[in-house]
Amino acid sequence: MATMYDTAAAPTPSAAALTPSAAAPTPSSVAGGETVHVVQVGGANGSLTFWPENTKANVGDLVQFQFNPKNHSVVQTTFATPCMPMQQVMPNVTNAFFSGFMPVSATNSTKDVLVYSVRVTTDKPIWYYCSQMKHCQAGMVGAINAPETGDKTVAAFKQLAAAAAENLSPGQLPSAGASPSSAPGAPNAGGAGSSVLPTGGAGAASTPTDSAGLPISTGGAAALDIAKSGVVVVAAVALAFLAL
Repeated sequence: MATMYDTAAAPTPSAAALTPSAAAPTPSSVAGGETVHVVQVGGANGSLTFWPENTKANVGDLVQFQFNPKNHSVVQTTFATPCMPMQQVMPNVTNAFFSGFMPVSATNSTKDVLVYSVRVTTDKPIWYYCSQMKHCQAGMVGAINAPETGDKTVAAFKQLAAAAAENLSPGQLPSAGASPSSAPGAPNAGGAGSSVLPTGGAGAASTPTDSAGLPISTGGAAALDIAKSGVVVVAAVALAFLAL
C-alpha cells in the first residue's frame, strides 16, 4: 500500500448518535418498505472480516455496511483484481463505490454506528474489500451475490487477495512494476463521480458527493456508470437511521 491511513485521513461523520440496538436494522430486514441487508465491517473483537462475507440481495435492495473498530473502508473491485479499486482496471467506470475510512473507537462503538449504504442495481456479483494497510490480503473481502460454487466464489476471491502485491484506495497509484498501471480518478467517498440516490429510492441517481459527503457537480453519464458498477451509493457517511 502506497500510503498508510489512520483516523486523520477519514471523513468526518454526521452529528446525532443513535443506539444500534434500537435503530440499526438486522440482516435482511424491512425498513420503510425497503429490504436492508446489513454487513458488519470488522468484528467487535478486532477481527478483519466482513460478515456476512456474501450477501444475497435482489435488485433494488439496500446493502448497509456498519463499521466496527478500528478504522476500515469498503472499496468496490473486480474478482480478478482484489485489493485494487475498480477504477484502476476499468477507467471508464466512474461510480465504483468507496466509503472512505471510518474510524470507530472501542468506547463509542456501542452507541454510535457509522454506516455506508449502496443500492443494488444488478444481479451480477459485486466484489469489495477493505483498503486499510494489509487488511485485504488478510482476508477482509466480501461480495454481493457471489456464486456458492464454481471458480468465482468468495473463498477463491480470498485466495487471490492473499497474493495481491498491494492494497490500494481510490486515488492511489500502484508502485512501479505493479499491474495494472492505469491511473484512477481522485478519491471520493462514493467513488470518483459516484451517484447518490435521492431520498425515497425512486428515480435516477443524481447527486454525487465528495470525500466529506458534500455535493459536487456531475456530468450526464451517471446512468451509464450505474449500470457498469451495479450499485448506487445512497449515503457516503451517516449514522444508523433506519428504524424498524
